[in-house]
Amino acid sequence: MYFEVIFLVLLGSTFSEECSHPSIIKKTKTEVDFLSKRLTALQGKLSFCKGEPPVSSYTAFTATLSTNGAALSYGGIVKYSRVLANIGDCYDSGTGVFTVKTSGVYSVSASMMTPPNKSSHLALMKNGQDLVWLYTAGPHDMASQTVNVALSKGDKLWIQVQSGSRLHGVQFYNVFAAALIRPGYF
Repeated sequence: MYFEVIFLVLLGSTFSEECSHPSIIKKTKTEVDFLSKRLTALQGKLSFCKGEPPVSSYTAFTATLSTNGAALSYGGIVKYSRVLANIGDCYDSGTGVFTVKTSGVYSVSASMMTPPNKSSHLALMKNGQDLVWLYTAGPHDMASQTVNVALSKGDKLWIQVQSGSRLHGVQFYNVFAAALIRPGYF
């Protein structure tokens, strides 16, 4: 009713005596109803936009190995100790584990390089389950994986050794990273 009154007031200057005809009033009421519904829909979209989580809930991290590389043991977690970014403080370089604080869709990446005459097989793990694997077999071979995955608060991700003995010692080749793309439940 409120929107109808506003609409009629705005259009009031264009109405004259002949505008009191029932068909014109009915047409105007139909237009007001349509515009009222459209306004309500737009207000809902605006509320959704305003309802985005605060900046503090966003999460992103990137970590690499130290310059010494990493010795690997079967079943062990690779600890990426050189942290380039840790927005939201969700990555623990001491354990190598990323813990989700904000539910949503994440982009998660890992890359690896092995030194000459070595091979390695790593897995990106989510709560103890394999998501994707990385494998290298030749001198200075590289592997990388990127997945977009829905994660819930409290989920844990890490890179686990499946086989192999060493990752290359140049820090820039071995990376573990994740970023929240869209908060929410999916």
